[in-house]
Amino acid sequence: MKALSEAQTKTWLRQRGLPVPWGMAAQSPHEALASHQAHGGRAVVKAMIPTGRRGKAGAVIMADDAEQRASAADHLLGKVVNGHAVGAVYLEERVEIDHEYFLSFSITEGRPQILLNLTGGVDIEDIARAHPSSFVREDIDIAAGITPWKATELWLRAGARGKALTTLSDITCRLFAAFRKADAMTLEINPLAMGKDGKLHIVGAMMGVDDNALFRHPDWRVQAGDLPDNPRERAVAVANQEFEGGEAQYVELEGDIGLLVGGGGAGLYIHDMVIAEGGAPANHCVTPPTSSDNRKLKAVLNAIFEKPGLKGLLIGFNFAQMARTDIRVRTLVELLDEKKIDTAHLPIVIRLFGTGEQESRQMVAGRPNIHYLPRGATLRDAVQLIVRLTSPMAIQA
Repeated sequence: MKALSEAQTKTWLRQRGLPVPWGMAAQSPHEALASHQAHGGRAVVKAMIPTGRRGKAGAVIMADDAEQRASAADHLLGKVVNGHAVGAVYLEERVEIDHEYFLSFSITEGRPQILLNLTGGVDIEDIARAHPSSFVREDIDIAAGITPWKATELWLRAGARGKALTTLSDITCRLFAAFRKADAMTLEINPLAMGKDGKLHIVGAMMGVDDNALFRHPDWRVQAGDLPDNPRERAVAVANQEFEGGEAQYVELEGDIGLLVGGGGAGLYIHDMVIAEGGAPANHCVTPPTSSDNRKLKAVLNAIFEKPGLKGLLIGFNFAQMARTDIRVRTLVELLDEKKIDTAHLPIVIRLFGTGEQESRQMVAGRPNIHYLPRGATLRDAVQLIVRLTSPMAIQA
């Protein structure tokens, strides 16, 4: 799940006609000062971090004029709040609040669920602990969604009455529509504020969206602040967001044996075995199942090859029942040729069995120092071989 910033979430909701106060992000006191030109008057300056409880952490500051906006931004930027470094602030029109409600949607055990409370605000965690029965929680029928009469029923159960009931029901339906359209996993509105003007305002909003649906939302794919500083990790992170398919990850370590694995338990098992045999992994990675689009796989493998000090590569997978081995090996061969890598000086051990295996073996046949293990060889056999081939004695020989 990708957590969107407050600015992204509120822009999404505002574009759908929902009652979101004016707001904008700023990354410097100068930008906060200049925000007064876009919208004057009293504002709230909030640390833009993917977590709640900012008010209790002192990360929400009231500002009456432009100078106070700049001062608040200067105070918050660079601080660590609730475990998150503050790289930007969100400036928002101040709403005079008469009452605060709580409303959220989430995907729970594969089904959408709604949670609401007649009382919201900064004390919502305390309310949940002290009065758990005050929350109304219910699964949402996927086909029917949230109908106006269903929303009305839920708010009646929470205790809403009078003129607010119709308004709450209407905004609940519209928020759920925005939640679905965003391919969201979570959407929390806290507070959903009834202003002294008698209107509802979305004052607090956090949303997390499905990573695998980001191709439908290109503006949310990659933000500069999301990317690792390491250039190889960064390249894989960009590829993971830019291209369709399963997840791809690359985390660089201090060792010199590259690992192209599938992630999960087998990947961790190989990592630990390399260390137990006296080797040092150069990376941990997650590669997606193979398909005709191998760009994510290629990004991970390219990052492994570009790591300084690499002495060898182990390609180790469990038996591939659904994925094709030849796509993985073809990707390897393409990169070896593109990067003009001399495998005589870079041993590669392959433990990869399954569909397309015969073609895979033919693609690397005759290439020096590529060791495609026979059927029956274990992952431990593969680990022991790559550790031996990259040992100082083997390299000297």
